[in-house]
Amino acid sequence: MTAKPVFRMDVPTVAFGAAIVFWSIVFVVVALPYLTFRPPQSADARPLTQTEEAGRRLYAANGCYYCHSQYLRPQDWTGVGSFRTIGRVAQAGDYYYLQTPMLGTERTGPDLSQEGGVHTDEWHIAHFNNPRYTFPKSIMPEFSFYYTGDQQNAEIDQLIAYVQSLGGRAADDRVARQQTLKQKLLTERGNGNQDIIHDWFPTTWRNVKNPLEPTQRSLTHGKTVFLTNCIGCHGLQGDGKGPAARWIGGKYQPAPRNFTDINAQQLFSDGELYDAILYGVDGTAMPAWGDILTVNDIWDVTNFLRTIPNGGINRDPTADMMVSAPDYKPIELTPLTTILTPTP
Repeated sequence: MTAKPVFRMDVPTVAFGAAIVFWSIVFVVVALPYLTFRPPQSADARPLTQTEEAGRRLYAANGCYYCHSQYLRPQDWTGVGSFRTIGRVAQAGDYYYLQTPMLGTERTGPDLSQEGGVHTDEWHIAHFNNPRYTFPKSIMPEFSFYYTGDQQNAEIDQLIAYVQSLGGRAADDRVARQQTLKQKLLTERGNGNQDIIHDWFPTTWRNVKNPLEPTQRSLTHGKTVFLTNCIGCHGLQGDGKGPAARWIGGKYQPAPRNFTDINAQQLFSDGELYDAILYGVDGTAMPAWGDILTVNDIWDVTNFLRTIPNGGINRDPTADMMVSAPDYKPIELTPLTTILTPTP
């Protein structure tokens, strides 16, 4: 009679089986992809410069990847930011030059995979010093220990260089565009041409009126939106002297807009103000708020801005405080593509 095999569950057998399972998982998850996965570099991938690599090390040392991811998923391509950046999901080839890509573990803060060129260097200077300067509701910690008085140290310059590199060659194009528009704006304003700002907006916005009446509800809500989101740059009085202005204004022109100036108010149509809040103003530190504010939020705050010259900040605004934008006649504007075309 043949003896039946005996299956033992003793310690050596369990340990041996567990080891086989563990190392099999390691091989399939780690070793096999390392040995076989060789995606080609994407069109945007490029190696980091020495300054950017130093900023990358600071980014890792400060644990920035705890709250920020660096991969754009298909479901992320839905917001206003997608229109300002490359508008595609992350590809394996984007990380071709990174041996240890910092993909991140969660999104307490926004995804940064295409952050390069979304904001100007000046915005980042204020943001790193104190994130509440650029977004009063931010929970990001300060990096003020990298600043000496009104001057940022080399570490912040390195961090900014790294963040502005995120997105590769497409980010480089966006950064160059920001710088070109900034210089164009400063040059034209220096020559007394304040109307140059109209070239930044679609012609159709020039004659658009606010569709929301300046009711008490609209003005009160618009004031709340302003005080909640905009005072870091534009100040508690709306005069462009918020705490971020020390970094964005002064030598870091263009400075935040002074809404107490009636002439500045009348420079913009309602539609242009809406576009500036929705998409931001390239070449300046004004960011896009379209992913945070609703359409009605933006129209309400546009109504409220018109009351600031007549005291809307200091008391409950009413419709009789409104500064009306003039009735604009259609004018021919210079397309931004023309502005960005090098002069032969």
